[in-house]
Amino acid sequence: MKIVVCVSDGGGLTFNNRRQSKDVKMIENLSNLTEDSIVYTNDFSAPLFEDSTLSVLSVSNPLDSAGKEDYVFAENFALNEKKEEISRLVIYKWNRKYPYDRRLDVSPEEMGMSLVETIDFEGKSHEKITREIWER
Repeated sequence: MKIVVCVSDGGGLTFNNRRQSKDVKMIENLSNLTEDSIVYTNDFSAPLFEDSTLSVLSVSNPLDSAGKEDYVFAENFALNEKKEEISRLVIYKWNRKYPYDRRLDVSPEEMGMSLVETIDFEGKSHEKITREIWER
């Protein structure tokens, strides 16, 4: 399965049961990356994609529902229990320090992944967003 996350400096995902940030240009970038693939997520994250062209399916447990070639947008749940099934990890970095109480619980290096692509682009609310793609 292919996982997508957005992190702040330090690997933060959420703070006080809220997302740290969002950016419409990141969602456009993700839409281009995933093309015609289904993106699984949960009810917490689904509103992010309401105005996008992404094919999003909100389910109670995205990690159990997604197939091998599907994407999962993970914002407020752990990945560690399914780390052996992750073939690609897409990390969008906000390049900002935000407070967090939930952080990314997997490390691509420790999972034996290789960094295959890094790009920077300008967001709407972020001067620079970095996208890293890690693969096994």
